[in-house]
Order: sequence, then structure tokens, then C-alpha cells
Amino acid sequence: MDSATNMTTFVTFLFFLVVGLMIGGSCGEHSLDRRANVAKRSDNDTYYNIYTKINTLEKYVSNLETKLQKRTKLLQKLLRSVVEIDGNIGLPEKSPKKNAVGFTTKLHQATYSSTSSNIRGSTILYNGGNAYNGTVFTCPKPGLYLFHVSLLTRTKYGGIWIYKNSQKLTIAYAGNVDPQYNGASVSAAVWLDVGDQVYLRAHTSPMLVDNNSVFTGVRVN
Repeated sequence: MDSATNMTTFVTFLFFLVVGLMIGGSCGEHSLDRRANVAKRSDNDTYYNIYTKINTLEKYVSNLETKLQKRTKLLQKLLRSVVEIDGNIGLPEKSPKKNAVGFTTKLHQATYSSTSSNIRGSTILYNGGNAYNGTVFTCPKPGLYLFHVSLLTRTKYGGIWIYKNSQKLTIAYAGNVDPQYNGASVSAAVWLDVGDQVYLRAHTSPMLVDNNSVFTGVRVN
């Protein structure tokens, strides 16, 4: 009985050993299958991820190109605006030079028989602002002005006064000399308001004014 019992126990052990080995082999196979499936999935995921990244990069590059085009157009508009502004700024730079208030004229050659008559200009060399009408300068804008007269005459005691409105300012006086051509000059700096007038009158009469005499005025500030 003991031998039979031992034999039965040994057979049972072998049975369970075989079953255990079979189960282990099956589990191993399933484990290998799972690993293979994981590997395949991993390969597929990698494949998917690469193309997903490529698509994402393509979209990103496309967006960059769109933004770049928009910015290029914006820069072009800004550049055109800058050029237009620069052109508009450039124009007035020349205008003040052309419109600077001032004049220079040669005086009309004549013998003036009255000290109350304005001495006329002849050849106007410059008339910025058109404030000098050939006889009288009328102030177009307030400021400090400088006037100068250069007289050439052969009249004894000859001279020219610079007037502001009805006020005598300064005189270019040729002096008490024998009748021959003599020169004299004088300047006057004076503040003028709009509408003030500056002109020339003879100191004595009759008085000859040569046409090489000159009258000049300019706004200095």
C-alpha cells in the first residue's frame, strides 16, 4: 500500500509539473506576443508621430510665410508713407528761402524836387514776400528788420532819410562838398509790426539820385 501510495503521489507530482510547464509556456508565448504587439504598436506610433510632426511643421511654415507676406506688405506701406512724409517735409525747406521777407532794389535815377516825395526804386533785384512795391516796404509779419541805403549823388548837402511810417530813422548824408559824385550810406535796425511802412525821402531839394544807389531791407528775426 505504501508503494502504491508513493507511486500515486509521484504521478500526481509529474502531472502537475507537466501542467505547470504547459501553462508557463503558454504564458511565455502570450508574453512574446504582447511584446511583439507592443513593438508593432510602437513602430506604428513612431510612424504616425513623424508624419504628424511633418504636417505640423508644414502648417507652421505656411503660417510663417503668411505672416511674412503680411509684414512685407505692411513694411511696404510704411516705406511709402515715410517717402511721402519725407517728400512733404522736403518741399517746405525750399519755400522759406523763396519766401524769406526782404528786398534789394536799385534806386530810380531822378532829381527829386520835394522832401515829401518818396524815392522810387528801379531795378528790383530781390523781393521775397513781395512786401516792397517799388517805393514803400509794408511789413507782412512782425519782427526785427534791418534796412540799408547806399547813396550816390552829386548834389551838395545831398542825403537820404530812412523813414518808418512818419518817423525819420537815419540819414545817408553826402556832405557839404563841391558838386561832384559823392557816396554815403547808412543802416537802421528797427522793430516792425504788421502794416508798418518803411521808405526813403530826400534830405534836401532838389536832389539828384544816381541809379547806382541801392535800398535794401530784410527781416532778421
